[in-house]
Amino acid sequence: MEALSRATAPSPANRRLLGLARPWLGRLLVASGLMILGSGIGLVTPMVAGRVVDAALVDGNLHRLNRIVVSLITLLAALGLISFLEHLLLRTAGALMLQRLRSQLFHHLLSMSPSFFENRPTGELISRMGSDLTKVQGALTQQIPNGIQALLNFVGTLIFLLVLQTRLTVLALAVVPPVILIAVAFGKRVERLSRQERDATADASAVAEEAMSGIHTVQAFDQEDHENQRYRRRLDGLLSVQIRNARIEGAFAGSVQFAAFSAFAIVLWYGGRLMLEGAMTPGQLTSFLLYTFSIAISVGTLGALYAAWRELKGASARIFELLDTPSDIREVDRPTPLGSVSGRIRFDSVSFAYPSDPDRLALDRVEVQIEPGEVVGLVGPSGAGKSTIFSLLLRFHDPNEGRVLLDGIDLRELSMSELRRSIGIVPQDIFLFSGTVRENLHYARPEATQAEVERAAELAGAHEFIERLSQGYDTSIGQRGVRLSAGQRQRIAIARTFLKDPAILLLDEATSALDPDSEQRVQDALNELLRGRTTLVIAHRLVTAQRADRILVLEEGRVADVGHHRELFEKNELYRRYWKLQSLQREAG
Repeated sequence: MEALSRATAPSPANRRLLGLARPWLGRLLVASGLMILGSGIGLVTPMVAGRVVDAALVDGNLHRLNRIVVSLITLLAALGLISFLEHLLLRTAGALMLQRLRSQLFHHLLSMSPSFFENRPTGELISRMGSDLTKVQGALTQQIPNGIQALLNFVGTLIFLLVLQTRLTVLALAVVPPVILIAVAFGKRVERLSRQERDATADASAVAEEAMSGIHTVQAFDQEDHENQRYRRRLDGLLSVQIRNARIEGAFAGSVQFAAFSAFAIVLWYGGRLMLEGAMTPGQLTSFLLYTFSIAISVGTLGALYAAWRELKGASARIFELLDTPSDIREVDRPTPLGSVSGRIRFDSVSFAYPSDPDRLALDRVEVQIEPGEVVGLVGPSGAGKSTIFSLLLRFHDPNEGRVLLDGIDLRELSMSELRRSIGIVPQDIFLFSGTVRENLHYARPEATQAEVERAAELAGAHEFIERLSQGYDTSIGQRGVRLSAGQRQRIAIARTFLKDPAILLLDEATSALDPDSEQRVQDALNELLRGRTTLVIAHRLVTAQRADRILVLEEGRVADVGHHRELFEKNELYRRYWKLQSLQREAG
């Protein structure tokens, strides 16, 4: 008994789950009261049923038989109503608690830095939010309440049995020690296999999510069979764990059921002997058998409660593991107010390496100052550090060494919300949400008026094509904007940035996917937008870099050179080689 007590003692994760129930304590207390009342009625019912048998077989009194049957039906009706109310309260409280936990988990995941998601497959995170929380919900709203009610029934029935017939009770209780030993023996294996099953499910979900997210690539390379096989291998691994889990759970349930109903059979045999000897009436034997049956069911349910508790322990531990994972980007307790942003940016001897590749510096002692309103082009080969500069400015990462300052304030001292409100970005890889054009534009500024939305779209050269869509601004664009062309998606992204009206702009070759006519219109609008704003442009095409006030040539994480187009062309071999290669490409095109 001590081993079972230790095994079912609340773990820290389980105590936290129980702590989540505090707001609905009143509801749970009422449900507990109904549970006790229902258990009390359930204890009286077998005794009344025994009197029905005696009234029919011993007394032969029809009037008494009818009266007792009416009482029995009344008790059962009351039990049904109590059961309904109890389940309603428990399920509602459980659903509210799980909603709160889901919300906390999602909020926490959204606060994590991009490096967290680089190391965690999205499918795994979705699995934890889905299957793990479903396990928790099932345990909290079904198995554990049923187990508590079974415990109440077991204790109450035991008292009744001891009063009615001590010798028969001792026989009935002979089954309890074997059930406890079985529960302890199987419990740890159930918990371990349950965790393995959830891990295998998350692994399969990650493969499926990756394949579906990259469906264009999968189909373009004719790799559907490869992805099917990859997913099937994960499913085979999951099936293997599930079969092992089914064997253990089946053996556990079967063993408990055999032990419990063996006690019922023994009591039936011994009670029959007592009745033949005249020591018991048929009604008393019926009552005792019903009580014994109740004990058998309670013992079986308590075994299931133990298994559910072990599963809850594993599932909740995985959930709280995520909740307890701190973000490597911390919000300062008392942020420095940014106020009106002038847009002066300084990289003060900044070095940075991505957590996934800590031995390679993405930026190496970068020292740069950008003045308010200045347009700076970033040029260099892939991996030179251009996108990393954007990431540090947005505080997706923090420098390993040095400081990034905005208007003289270290970014780590600013509120992340205030910092990011002051920066607008148009990435090369545009992400649009499933929904309407209007909803995607409002993402930049939810309170914007329709006139402001349309003005932003006009400035980005997007208004005309939006108006031509089937439902204009209310047209659904599909997942990731799949119903729009690449150029249309990019113009909506640019319009979104116009609507945000930030002090600082980060443009990753914002016009690269446009046709010449649209590019010119958007470029004119961008020129107007850039006026008086600090702008950094990752220039994949050096024609774009020519328009910048200054150009930073990046190579292997360092600023190799700084200057205007003409002087860089004359003095920097890397820049001159890039320009000549792109000139040849334009001539060939």
